Formats: sequence, structure tokens, C-alpha cells
Amino acid sequence: MEGRTIKLFRFGQVEKEKPGIVDGSGVLRDLSGVLSDWDRSTLGNADLIEWTRRLDLKRLPQVAPGQRLGSPVSVTGKVICIGWNSRLHAEQMGHTLTENTEPVVFLKANSSVCGPNDPILHNRYTKKLDWEGELTLVVGKKGKYLNAEQAAGHIFGYMCGQDLSERYWQFETTDKQYTKGKSFDNFAPLGPFLVTADEVEDPCRLRAVLTVNGAVRQDFDTSDYIHSPAGIISYLSKFFTLYPGDVILLGSPPGNAKSWGEECWLKPGDKVEFEISGLGKQCQEVIAEPGID
Repeated sequence: MEGRTIKLFRFGQVEKEKPGIVDGSGVLRDLSGVLSDWDRSTLGNADLIEWTRRLDLKRLPQVAPGQRLGSPVSVTGKVICIGWNSRLHAEQMGHTLTENTEPVVFLKANSSVCGPNDPILHNRYTKKLDWEGELTLVVGKKGKYLNAEQAAGHIFGYMCGQDLSERYWQFETTDKQYTKGKSFDNFAPLGPFLVTADEVEDPCRLRAVLTVNGAVRQDFDTSDYIHSPAGIISYLSKFFTLYPGDVILLGSPPGNAKSWGEECWLKPGDKVEFEISGLGKQCQEVIAEPGID
């Protein structure tokens, strides 16, 4: 019906993004006149979300063509990544995983978050820049010690996300933590849209495709994930409280640059596109990082 929440987004200049919503005809509408932002306070406000669903979206102004899209949610909380959650990826890298395998969990700095079409920055310390397209979820309710059934109700929605990685700094130094190799600026492109969970019929049956310069590098179905979105939420809630607006990237499928060969690391001029059925498409160009003041 007209007015139901289908796809949410944010648009405008970096750090000045405004909230938006896609109407039933696919038109991008500006919500900034009635809503401050898509952030922890608004995503976690069930009454506000229901009010938003009842809005007559056709009365809202259209977003002007050509506007930059930012991350669909203002990320001031956690950016959590799950490693080794794909059976095929594990097999490709010589590992055998089961449902009883403990998930690998690590964090990306929230300063790595950027919009879906913002450039991938090849900076002065980049050596081995890799792609990882992943199904990504956003938490909608505060929770801890959740069982799987409870956890499903804490998922606000889903979006495309990339866990870009600098493999030299991740694997080839004496520091065996992942933080440095995962947290360079613009290493977490999110969006273009945050699709509410009720609009995603089955998050475990989505096709995702990533290309580099037009060549398919990752092509997978999210049914390959070992742990479901609700299972991951439940697992993470054992260790720390989850809050509205927390972002969780659910794991890389097979086909990252590391598996294609040393000559395939991303370099300036490369173009990366990533799409998940029903969630939208990201398009980025790798560029040399501009000078820093």
C-alpha cells in the first residue's frame, strides 16, 4: 500500500546527509522536513516507524536527480563483521566449517563507513586491496542474551555492504588482529537502500553478484551462509548489548581477490559493482586518495 516503509536511504554531502524514503512508485522522497535522520534514536523508535509507514509519501518533496547517496543509516555505533560464514568460501580457502564452528567476530572502525557509490580509496599505505561483498543487516532493537526466535525480531532491515580489506596489513605483519587491515577510510560502503525486514521474504535466499571492471568475481546465494542472520544476532548478544543502528556484515562469499591471484588486487582506475537482489546496487571507482590537510 502507499505509505508503507519499503526502502530507506540518506542523501547529500558527507556528514550532512538527510533522511529519505522510496515511495511505492520507486521515487526517492525527502523526509528531512519531518524526520531528523535515520540513526539509533529513530530506527529504535517503533512508534515513529509506524507513523512513517502511514505518511502520504506523495506529499513529500522528491530528491533532486544526481544527489549523492550516503550510508542508509548514520553509523555511530558498532560495525560488526562475521568471518568464515560461507561454506564455499571456507572450502575455497582449504577449510571445512559446520554449524558448530565458532563464528569469527571482528569490528571495523565506524569511520570506514561511506556511501554506496563513494570512491574506494587507495591510500599511501595500500599494498593488497581486496573486495568482499556481503549481505548486511541493521539492528532495530536493544537486546542482550537473545535466543534465535527473539533475535529475529531485533533485525530492522537488510542492505548491501562491503568489507573491503587490506590483506597485507591484515595477514602479513606481526599484529594478527584484523583492525588495521579492515578499517581504512571508505572500507565499508553501505547501501544504497536499507530495506525493512518485513519487505525481505527470505534473507537466506538472495542472490549477490560482485564484478570488477565488468568481470564477475563473486556470485553467490545467501543460503550458503552457515549461520543465519537471526543466529548471528543471537550469538553476538551473548557478548555485548546490541543497539538500534548497529551494523552487521554477515560474511564474505568465495571469490575475493586473494583467491584470484596476486595480480588481482584492486588498483586506481578499477571499477567495482555489487548488487543483491531486491536491495539495490553499489558502484565504486578505486582512486588514489586525495591529499590530506
